Amino acid sequence: MVLPIGIFSTFYAVLCYHLYDVVKNFLKYLDETTINDNDVILKQYLSIRKLVLEADSELSLLMFMSSLFYACAMYFGIASILHSEDYTSSGSYLSLVTIWLVFIASNTAFVVMAIFGSLVWETSTDIWEKAQELMNTEQNPTFSQKRFLAVSEKGLTMTAWKITPVKRSFILATMGTIFTYCILLDTIAN
Repeated sequence: MVLPIGIFSTFYAVLCYHLYDVVKNFLKYLDETTINDNDVILKQYLSIRKLVLEADSELSLLMFMSSLFYACAMYFGIASILHSEDYTSSGSYLSLVTIWLVFIASNTAFVVMAIFGSLVWETSTDIWEKAQELMNTEQNPTFSQKRFLAVSEKGLTMTAWKITPVKRSFILATMGTIFTYCILLDTIAN
């Protein structure tokens, strides 16, 4: 069970980094370009947006499911910390060490996935700021410029089951919520 989740975490992080790189290169293109053809810029951005949306639609459910796995691993990790005597049968600490290793590895993988997922959103906000900057320099913005600004304002995000965007706040909010519920469930169970 741990191996497929670990492989998905690696795949998700690499894919998000690739998408981040594509968005970052587009931002660099906007900074360096002297082309005033706003239709071309809009078409390029829409194709990048389509790429991110397709990747997200394929992976958002898996991101959510892996988040549930990490929640379970966190629960067992916290339960083993709070009740370590229950996991050490006849002086053997092997099961306790195994749970802690899964706990550390799964939480690290979750944080890495969320960090790389949030890079896509952060860079897309830079594109929106650049689009605003370009609009402010124009006295009579064209329809393409207005549409580019409107489309880039929505941003590009990876999501967890199309419920919540993966941003930096997602990491802290999710881990804090899961930790709180783990303590609550452990208190109720005992």
